[in-house]
Amino acid sequence: MGHSTLWDTLQLGSRSGHEEMIDLLRNCAVFHDIGDRGLQVIRGRCHLRQYKENEHVFRAGEPGVGMYIILEGSVEIYRNEGSFRRQFAVMEAGDFFGEIALLEDLPRTASAKARSYCRVMGFFRPDLLSLLSRKPRLASVILMNMARLTARRLLNTNSALEELQTQLDETNTGSESVVGV
Repeated sequence: MGHSTLWDTLQLGSRSGHEEMIDLLRNCAVFHDIGDRGLQVIRGRCHLRQYKENEHVFRAGEPGVGMYIILEGSVEIYRNEGSFRRQFAVMEAGDFFGEIALLEDLPRTASAKARSYCRVMGFFRPDLLSLLSRKPRLASVILMNMARLTARRLLNTNSALEELQTQLDETNTGSESVVGV
């Protein structure tokens, strides 16, 4: 049986794979510390998308509408920089990406392309906004998790920048001593 390349715009509804989807949500940092009832609500707002090999989930510059959790397959996150292609990550089943689009209405800064046939769950900004008005406690847990995730990434980025600055300082100090000889 071939896989459909059209996006299935219906919300997830089949009982087969139900527990797999709940487990993926449970293990996703964005939905950490949410109980089974809350995960059921979130799952009901998720949308199933299917992509064939080499099909884009989104491209750099397009509006960001939400995040994706990979159910099956793998996705490459990359950006073209002139003639150079910078690969940031290869995401596999259980991984998530695009979550910043839940918070900011900004264009995508990178592209995401299926490396193989993929099934993903999409959780989009309108779904989060709906939760904010209808289930504010649940939405606040998601937003707090997003804040923690963003803070960890910022701390990691700061640490990497400090390390690069130290290396640059050492390189400059080393070249000055050679020049002074």
